[in-house]
Amino acid sequence: MICYYYPPLTDVGCKRSVAFSKYLKRYGRNPYVLSVKNPDTTYCSLGTDAPPPGIPAEYSQSLVNPYKLFGKINGFLSRLLKLLAIDLKRNYFYEFFCIPDFFWGWIPLTTINGLKIINKYDIDIIYVSCTPYSSAIIGLLLKSITKKPLVIDFRDQLGLEISWFNKTMNSNLKFRRRLDRWFVNSVLKRTDIFIVTSDEIRELYIEQYSHVRGKIFTVHNGFDHDFLPQKGTTSKYSKFTIIYTGDFYSYFLDSLIFFEGMYLLKKKGKVNENNFQFLFYGDGKNEINQIASRYGIEELVVASSRIPYEGVLNEISKSHLQLLRIVKPMISTKVFEGIPLNVPFLATIPKGEVENMIKEYSSSSYVITEESGHKVAEAILDVMEKYNNRDIHDNQVNKFLHNYSRENLTLKLMRIIDKNLR
Repeated sequence: MICYYYPPLTDVGCKRSVAFSKYLKRYGRNPYVLSVKNPDTTYCSLGTDAPPPGIPAEYSQSLVNPYKLFGKINGFLSRLLKLLAIDLKRNYFYEFFCIPDFFWGWIPLTTINGLKIINKYDIDIIYVSCTPYSSAIIGLLLKSITKKPLVIDFRDQLGLEISWFNKTMNSNLKFRRRLDRWFVNSVLKRTDIFIVTSDEIRELYIEQYSHVRGKIFTVHNGFDHDFLPQKGTTSKYSKFTIIYTGDFYSYFLDSLIFFEGMYLLKKKGKVNENNFQFLFYGDGKNEINQIASRYGIEELVVASSRIPYEGVLNEISKSHLQLLRIVKPMISTKVFEGIPLNVPFLATIPKGEVENMIKEYSSSSYVITEESGHKVAEAILDVMEKYNNRDIHDNQVNKFLHNYSRENLTLKLMRIIDKNLR
């Protein structure tokens, strides 16, 4: 298992690989993990977590982490060009030299160390978790050398033509988009199994790379039921509380209808700092405070930095409603946390797979697919009244975990491997 994101890193990208390795071991497989020794902490959060008990993990050195280097070079060049009245709009060093991403310094030594592990432990299958996409190159090199079957797991999307996504990400360099498509096509042709994390993403890959449709499978992200709180151990906040954790996706989503809804409720005298609060935990707390100030609702908003995962789950459990924003076609991990923790959603999302999941498993949730602050305000008022009247229905937690527990999703991955790599 080649997993850049793995303990002691604590990023959300670690959780999928940690769960796969843990449950593969539990069900009779013998995973060996190869991760990074000196991660780029610009992108990664380094903590004190350890691999699951019984999982051997080795760590490989990255020869260079180019993000800071090219950032400094670009900053120096930008200052020089400003003297000539030239404003550099983007970092072309990233576009031209960080292919397929910023992590290519991890490729050489990890390939060598991966080859040693394969030979030492007589490895049968190579599994690669992406991002970073540079890891896929390691997998392709090891497959080419050892002839072992290769499973590549894309936790995010790359090489898909989605017009609004490319525009939002400022991916306007045609050569780079063509290069990404060539890279993904090369990966798809050479891997034996290609895993994605939503059915909508799978459909897009099949549509745009139809010649390899038979090797593309969905294994959703999920929730590890080991993190479920004991019943009766968590009580709700005394104030009606809506929570949001993690990335607010402001660089993708410009919708602020949630804040508009809070403003309308405050204006009508329906909510105040004594009976209502919006809790935010994430890296964008300053931005959230600025938005709250713009709408004049500062006293309703409590924005804090990220907290450890167990603390996040505890805060969600104590809240009455979880705000959900997604970048379609991806599925936020918040979906897989909120439903098992039995907290309904206020989901301001487009129609599609996530909408259907929420409607199936969380009947007391509110899904708003139109751009309307008034709809948000109406939903908040309605759910506050239902809580007062004890009219909130439990989520279908057991049914959800049957389909989306990380343990059962690992079993699904094992079935896909067994069926296609006999």
